Amino acid sequence: MGNNPEWIDDDELDKDLDPISREAVTWFAAMHADEVAASTRAAFRAWLRRDVRHQTAYADVERMWSGASELPLVKAHRRASRIHMTRRTFGKAAIAAAIGGGGWLAYQQYFLGDYRTGTGERRSVRLPDNSNVELAGATALSLDFRPQLRLVTLHKGEAFFSTTPDAARPFVVDAGAGRTMASGASFNIDYAADDDVHVTVLENAADVRLGIADVRVSAGRQVSYGRKTMGVPNAVDPDEALAWREGRLVFVSAPFGRVVASLNRWRSGKLLIVSPSLVERPVTLIVDLDRIGDIPDVLKDSLPIRLVNVTPYVTLIMAV
Repeated sequence: MGNNPEWIDDDELDKDLDPISREAVTWFAAMHADEVAASTRAAFRAWLRRDVRHQTAYADVERMWSGASELPLVKAHRRASRIHMTRRTFGKAAIAAAIGGGGWLAYQQYFLGDYRTGTGERRSVRLPDNSNVELAGATALSLDFRPQLRLVTLHKGEAFFSTTPDAARPFVVDAGAGRTMASGASFNIDYAADDDVHVTVLENAADVRLGIADVRVSAGRQVSYGRKTMGVPNAVDPDEALAWREGRLVFVSAPFGRVVASLNRWRSGKLLIVSPSLVERPVTLIVDLDRIGDIPDVLKDSLPIRLVNVTPYVTLIMAV
């Protein structure tokens, strides 16, 4: 650890954080524990109300862990000057890295949902209606089955659904701002972010709705949507789109931001893109999930990037 020239010790990070940022990180970890007492929630709300700087600091931490490609403090440094990003600059930028291993693992395990998987885990679940769902790594979903409706909420992650026919009860999956409806169809939903949801149909057809927009997606086609816009269905290779079910990840000219979001479901720790120019860069890559630990070397061989390990749980990616 100490011999790695690109390593930043937790002690150094802690010294780089101002007291309010340290408090924000502590509250973030506390509020993302598996069980949060009512008294803790009340104390947290009181802390937020006490000072507007508390709200700003906590929002910075939330934005980082929500998957923002640009770290707020890195952005500020870039606007202020053309300062070379030294090891210490990285330490100041990575506020939430001071959470350390325990806080990061607590965050990884904090999922809403009746069914969930940890990082790198796959799980198959038989639902009450005899439909089946396969969960990819770091995925969570909830069920709300009623006499007139079979409703699933995909909170985050990726899942493959094999639904049983029932004319009286459509099978509905909510993911982000959109809704997928089907009965007797097999389809996959990849919920990478609120503005990045892909629905891929393997058998029969599904209807995907976003606001007043509604498209029918037939077998062998995929549609993507965000918070406000939805694309048109395009033909895809199911072997590529659903390769995770066979222990592989296949990316063909995929935006690097989406690639990183997918990789973060399968490996311990989190990859964070620091350079905005990398987010939309097309990447073609095949990853063997049994060798996911090799991915840092694979990425460095495939792209002009530099990886900086902030802690064992956070790796920053920057363009070179």
